[in-house]
Amino acid sequence: MLGRQERIMHVGELERRYGAQNYLPIPVVLSRGEGVWLWDDQGRKYLDMMSAYSAVSPGHSHPRLVAALVEQAHRLAVPSRAFMNDKLGPLMERLVSLTGLDKVLPMNTGAEAVETAIKAARRWAYQVKGVAQNQAEILVASGNFHGRTTTIVGFSSEDAYRQDFGPFTPGFRILPFGDLAAFEAAVGPNTAAILIEPIQGEAGIRVPPAGFLKGLRQLCDRKNVLLILDEVQSGLGRTGKWFAYQHEDVLPDGVILGKALGGGLLPVSAFVGKAEIMDLFNPGSHGSTFGGNPLASAVALEALNVIEDEQLVTRSAVLGQHLKQRLLAIGSPAIRDVRGLGLWVGVELDPALADARRVCERLAQRGVLTKETHETVVRFAPPLTITRQELDWGLDVVAETINEATPKAVAGRIVPAGHAHGAAAQRATTAASNGPHLVMCPPEHYEVSYKINPWMDPAAWAVSAETLAHDARVGWQKLYDTYRALGANIEIMPAQPGLPDLVFTANCAVVLDRKVLLARYKCAERQGEEAHGRRFFEGLKQSGVVDEIHELPAGVFFEGAGDCYWDPHRRMLWTGWGQRSSLEARTAIERIYGVPTASLKLVDPRFYHLDTAFCVLSGGEVLYVPGAFTEEGRQLMRALIGPERLIAVEDADAETLAANSVAVGRDLVFGSCGAALETQLNARGYTVHRVPLGSFGRSGGSAYCLTLRLDNYALAS
Repeated sequence: MLGRQERIMHVGELERRYGAQNYLPIPVVLSRGEGVWLWDDQGRKYLDMMSAYSAVSPGHSHPRLVAALVEQAHRLAVPSRAFMNDKLGPLMERLVSLTGLDKVLPMNTGAEAVETAIKAARRWAYQVKGVAQNQAEILVASGNFHGRTTTIVGFSSEDAYRQDFGPFTPGFRILPFGDLAAFEAAVGPNTAAILIEPIQGEAGIRVPPAGFLKGLRQLCDRKNVLLILDEVQSGLGRTGKWFAYQHEDVLPDGVILGKALGGGLLPVSAFVGKAEIMDLFNPGSHGSTFGGNPLASAVALEALNVIEDEQLVTRSAVLGQHLKQRLLAIGSPAIRDVRGLGLWVGVELDPALADARRVCERLAQRGVLTKETHETVVRFAPPLTITRQELDWGLDVVAETINEATPKAVAGRIVPAGHAHGAAAQRATTAASNGPHLVMCPPEHYEVSYKINPWMDPAAWAVSAETLAHDARVGWQKLYDTYRALGANIEIMPAQPGLPDLVFTANCAVVLDRKVLLARYKCAERQGEEAHGRRFFEGLKQSGVVDEIHELPAGVFFEGAGDCYWDPHRRMLWTGWGQRSSLEARTAIERIYGVPTASLKLVDPRFYHLDTAFCVLSGGEVLYVPGAFTEEGRQLMRALIGPERLIAVEDADAETLAANSVAVGRDLVFGSCGAALETQLNARGYTVHRVPLGSFGRSGGSAYCLTLRLDNYALAS
């Protein structure tokens, strides 16, 4: 049996003897993949940090995608577009919904979809804009990579892509990437379109200056020019948004999709555009034997479902921040730049200190696979299904490898995985040291007079109503005094007769960056609180405490910070749904606040709001009640938070609502906290403050329910 090196040499010799030498692969021979892991033909395991140039965003051999492929392959694979099939229409409908555009033309490879976009832009120029025949011009950017066809390499700025492949198709003009003024100066009466990657992949994960895409959109609107974005690599969650253009809140006239659309199993691409462009195609004007076949369509539709169901866009946004922070923290003098968005980051190396190809080869030897680009940049684009723990393992290897590859300089320091969030934690601690800004409502009219959760028993309350009401007032005052002792500034929401649960201010709204999203209660018993909450926040707006007030559409339920928890360490919002708040609220939350949002389904009626089973601490740890969530929810928490930062609240503490606590820096305010949990928290550097809030537990609430934070800031962090 051949050894590893002999096997690599044997396979390499076969490829050299029988294949064109248009690739220079990293010397590994892969034979199997599962999730974020790959194995070579000798059984050695590797972490995939490249995802086949973003084609394998859902991970290798995702079971749902393999099942969709096998099921459809048994039914019907390729009938051609000469006939309709039952899979293409649903895929087109989904792509239109996701992109905000109108119509789809399916193809196979990214380059085919780019060629389709070019044809569409030219036809629009001649038939709609009135450009003289054969005079249409398309503006592109230097450093572009849109594929390898003769037309496409003809407008590349890379000599190696063009050498000895001419003559090339005319009608393209190359301008500096990110230079809005250059594009504005170049637009003329014959300009049909601007075709650009919102982030340049093969050029080294180059992110344009802020406002560049928005400026192009405005330019195209003024000059009657199409804006076409190539999102073959950047689209479908790679940058932490469904599409990179959403980072600047623009809508192109057409978008090119591919790679991840095939779920890592098949080549699937599409050009999606506005109706005024797409309606110019007529039968026979364009086509593809394989484009839009039912096998590809079934896999692509399931790939989109997986991205949505597994919240891969949010995972990319949150873990992408972590990826970038840890790469920046390496601190090696060999690193010139770290740039990117989401789980798509390039590390540019100083060639005098470190060779990118050599770094990639050394990473492979240590079990991490990625690839250099343009000789000086190492790219990182792992499957979006990667967990924080897996990412940290790979980044430890990356840090060691880059430092070892810089013998001519002082090596940088490796930042342990547990400290990569240090800057965010420091910001949170600093904010806490300035004192939290809170809303509380005194329990003047608090009682348990109805039952809307398992904790509430009006008959039991009535037996000791006077004592319980007294205890509630004492406990609330103690909570107020504790917050004041910790430096809090507290706004008081007036109590109202007939609204006993108004005391639970966490439910009335969520506030982030001085923007208020008001609650819309599901239970009729609490709907009377809505008008009171609106008046209160209008008063805060008039006094300059908040800037904006938003409401959700009718029929979409949302119960404030109780189901919408700001996490400053991961710069995201966690939302709870399934008991009181609607899953659909997430869309509005993301639109209003512009931060990633992860949704957790609540499955235990006792934990009817997220805050009853989930608490983010100032060091980035999270208290959680495992049984309150689905296994998918627990997996998502492990992926984004890391198992070492998850602190499970045992049943005895969960039953006294210990997770419903409030973190003020390293001080934790509890209505109840068992000795074992306190010991664990003390070991992590926290101080526990207990406040007698048992009367509020009769309604299923504790410290957090009684508190609304006004001092959550995403922009500052």
